[in-house]
Amino acid sequence: MDIESRLGLIRSEPTEEIVTEAEMRALLESKEHPVHYVGIEISGMPHIGHLLVIGKKVNDLHAAGVKTQVLLADWHTVANNKLGGDWDRISRAAQFYRKLFKTFCPGTEVVLGSELYRDNDEYWRLVMSMATRTTMARATRTLIIQGRSEKEVLHVSQYIYPVMQAADIRALGVDIPHSGTDQRRVHMLAKELFRELRLNEIVPLHSHLLAGLAEPQKAASAGKEEEVAAMKMSKSRPGSAIPVLASPDEITALLSSAWCPAGAVEQNPVLELCRYVIFPIAKRLSVERSAKYGGAVQFQSYAELESAFSEKRLHPSDLKRAAADAISSILEPVRGAFSDGEKEEFARTIGEKTG
Repeated sequence: MDIESRLGLIRSEPTEEIVTEAEMRALLESKEHPVHYVGIEISGMPHIGHLLVIGKKVNDLHAAGVKTQVLLADWHTVANNKLGGDWDRISRAAQFYRKLFKTFCPGTEVVLGSELYRDNDEYWRLVMSMATRTTMARATRTLIIQGRSEKEVLHVSQYIYPVMQAADIRALGVDIPHSGTDQRRVHMLAKELFRELRLNEIVPLHSHLLAGLAEPQKAASAGKEEEVAAMKMSKSRPGSAIPVLASPDEITALLSSAWCPAGAVEQNPVLELCRYVIFPIAKRLSVERSAKYGGAVQFQSYAELESAFSEKRLHPSDLKRAAADAISSILEPVRGAFSDGEKEEFARTIGEKTG
């Protein structure tokens, strides 16, 4: 595959930003198989933003000849006090996450943080070296990566988190650190620290942050990154997220109550699902409706769909049903990879209901 084709895969949706595209091109020209990673904090039931948006880009990178890695960040989970900081629960949940990503991203390597750090003195030396170069103010600006704001009362562990994340990049031999746009600040910190320490150049890649299904709310802060993070799909906000193991009926119910005003394109979460999940993966969207309302139609591109919706040639109810069917179909192999017993065990581990 030539450089342009590889770049095309890497920059395709749901990619939002490459820092920078010129550096990515230079990396592909100089290294046949660059190394990637994306870190996943282990907490509750993953939603489709975690698996389908991030996972689609992992698969694109793999197809472009990049060595891909998913880091299950169990130490970071403890540092951020997720799952009550209970190591036993986190370890059991990690096994579910591992199978989940291996099912959707079979070409990727899944690494557990505690395995990476065990007997790894070099890692902890690097953490300390980076920490001595990071002021509290600089660390505080990255707190959005943990779903936190600068105004919250935090623990010391949460200030160590971004430095550990920067050290992860080096420990895994990474050229392309990958995340949602909410982690941009920590990648910029890592890029600066790598230069200060005269390490390899890194080329951060940021996927689109999928919006929650509810009506978008403005963040209290005026910052763009905080505003985007405040609107993102989140399992902590009921009705906001689609769990990866949701049943077809549950997906239909969630989409039926989603915010989707007729003709509205801006910040429309159902259109977002179509643009960043359905079309990148399924390549088309089929809408079934009676002849009275225009009959069945198949959209071959997101632009075609957006045009029909903005001109009110497609009703929100028809769009929601079609999107629910498409999401359910994409998730079917994932649901099918887990037995009922496995789903129940994971539900007990995280204290949540599965589909």
